[in-house]
Amino acid sequence: MYYPQDPANVEQSHPKLSSMAIIGHTTPNSCKIWVRLYRPGHWWLVLTKQPLTGNLDTLGGLHVKAFVKAQAGAGAKCYSARIDDSSDNTHTWSVSGLAAGTRYYYAVIADREEAEQIPRRTEIGHRPPRFFDTPAKMPERFSFGYFSCHDPFSNGSVGEGAWPLLYESLVDKQAQFLIGGGDQVYVDTNKMQDMYSIWEWLAQYKNAIIADNRLDDGSLDSARLIDFFTRTYRSYYRLYWNFASVKRCFARFPVYMIWDDHEIMDGWGSFSRAERRKLLNKLFQDDDEETNGQLVELMFAAAKRAYLEYQHCHNPDSFVDVADPGQNPLCEWDYAFSRGDSAFYVLDMRGHHDYEREGSALLGERQMQRFTAWLQGPARAAKSVFVVSPVPIVHWNGLVTQLDIGPAKDDIRDEWEHETNHVERNRLLQLMLAFSQDSAIPVTVLSGDVHCASVYQIEHDAYPAARLFNVTSSAISRKPAPAKAELLIRKTGPISGYEGGYATRLYALAGQFNYLMVTTDNGALSPEVLIELCWPGGDDGEINRKRIQLTGA
Repeated sequence: MYYPQDPANVEQSHPKLSSMAIIGHTTPNSCKIWVRLYRPGHWWLVLTKQPLTGNLDTLGGLHVKAFVKAQAGAGAKCYSARIDDSSDNTHTWSVSGLAAGTRYYYAVIADREEAEQIPRRTEIGHRPPRFFDTPAKMPERFSFGYFSCHDPFSNGSVGEGAWPLLYESLVDKQAQFLIGGGDQVYVDTNKMQDMYSIWEWLAQYKNAIIADNRLDDGSLDSARLIDFFTRTYRSYYRLYWNFASVKRCFARFPVYMIWDDHEIMDGWGSFSRAERRKLLNKLFQDDDEETNGQLVELMFAAAKRAYLEYQHCHNPDSFVDVADPGQNPLCEWDYAFSRGDSAFYVLDMRGHHDYEREGSALLGERQMQRFTAWLQGPARAAKSVFVVSPVPIVHWNGLVTQLDIGPAKDDIRDEWEHETNHVERNRLLQLMLAFSQDSAIPVTVLSGDVHCASVYQIEHDAYPAARLFNVTSSAISRKPAPAKAELLIRKTGPISGYEGGYATRLYALAGQFNYLMVTTDNGALSPEVLIELCWPGGDDGEINRKRIQLTGA
């Protein structure tokens, strides 16, 4: 059977990303800058404090350093890299020695030796000039944005959802950064839009793929398959990120990312191994369950590799086996960072998610230990704390979270409120409540996933002084849950399976694209956290806002 051996042919109806820049983890003195370029080559990253001028197409035939020095003098920074298709023409520069509170312009320029193959040498930063700002060393008050669930294809016609409004809000607030809280791409849900689900594609062509990748001893060529599957996953990133407002946000504001299930498989980690194997079964095909299981694990390895290349590589450093990120089980996709007196921890709910592991299915024991150590160490030096949990801790009512049947059972098992996750959830809540009680530091959990929005305060009888909140914002461009879904969002009341726990609903919204703006002020006597849930309003680009003061006056 023929199958598309070029991953670009898996989906042919929509244009894909050629070149793009992402400003990654940024500190007062450093920055990660990620690029994806339309072709391999010897490329230069140039940082200056004023935009480059002159003929940026040809640079007058000069070497990059000579051209830049003539304009910017010794203050310019130039970094080169040989970029090739082994990483899908992506690369991350880690830049140090920057000045705090400073605007830097950046450009990505081809080397002079590449001029015949790349006649327009400045690929990024020409029109318009590109720039980012390093933060002050200790900002007392700052704002940042939060989004999740980017799927502009899900509405039946391509649209950017709330992305244009998000960019407007980021500029208006002079935001310090942006957090992508999961599902930055969807590899598996849009077969109605002339677009293959990557798992439907695999199920359809698996016999041909297996036959083409059998070794002489009968085993599968794992390395070759991971490479092939990785190239397929990459094509979805280039499909989903090829939108003007997405590129504009990522190129201007530092963005921190964490994956959720749709970067891998819908409900990844919430199926048993036997259930995952059956997902590849097709009528009138030979279905070897053991081989199906091998293919599933190789796809997961490929998803991890693509996630590292496109998302995690520009996050703060964590332990990741760069040589083999797909098959090393010790890779750490969770990470921490700080901004002034605010501390952030981003939890990974997919890299080690295993429904069949009792008591620690979502995070796993090692990650829970890392989070505990962070709360006991770096977080205690902060004045406000933020934790990213891609799936909300509290959101749906009990009727929803116990419906562990039918096609949505994986989504239900994803939930912290599903009974199989209560032990791990209660441990997580206990850690955050005890931390806030003991330190007098407010903790705000940021979540996505559910395609609607909610705000809760979480309390417990044993921790009366704790200030813990869960704020959920979703989706930025995925088709929202219908407005009537608000009836399924939990009301104020006890937390099921957590004796003494109580969740007070402060707000709920369904039926709208939405995103979140957060402002924290640590200069006051009591740290202040203000959230603004934002969604489109009207035909003229208006922004509706619901402001809620979580802490402070």
